[in-house]
Amino acid sequence: MKTTQNNTLMRSLLLGVFSLLLFSFSCKKRTEYVQYGEFNFENKTSHLVVLNYPSFSFSIQPGESFLVKQTQDGQKNPTPDSYSEPISKLINRNTAEVVVKIGGKCFISTNESEHSIINIKSYKPEKLNDVTYKFTFTFTEADYNVAGDCK
Repeated sequence: MKTTQNNTLMRSLLLGVFSLLLFSFSCKKRTEYVQYGEFNFENKTSHLVVLNYPSFSFSIQPGESFLVKQTQDGQKNPTPDSYSEPISKLINRNTAEVVVKIGGKCFISTNESEHSIINIKSYKPEKLNDVTYKFTFTFTEADYNVAGDCK
């Protein structure tokens, strides 16, 4: 009788230890971080700048700017490279092409463009605090000069 009790007690003890181990690994707390971005689009041209997409659009008069504030998934200590510009969510990143109207012409930004509205490296970053950066993209007369006919 005592051997049966010991076997039952041992099995119960092993089951308890196994359960504790299983739950301690599966219930690890996952820490998620957010980062805040302020995306400022400046129009330094003498022409109206218009971006018109269904989920993201703006128009900026000459000499004015447009600000977008956005919360993004982040890391504990964000850097400018950990951000994505606000337009990336509405385009296919593989065949990305964004058309911006400047005056009566169209300025096309792609992933490979040197001065591209869809490449965070084309923005000037400014650290505002530990989890917030301000990024400025400036439309210039050079953008107007390289713009072509609108399709």
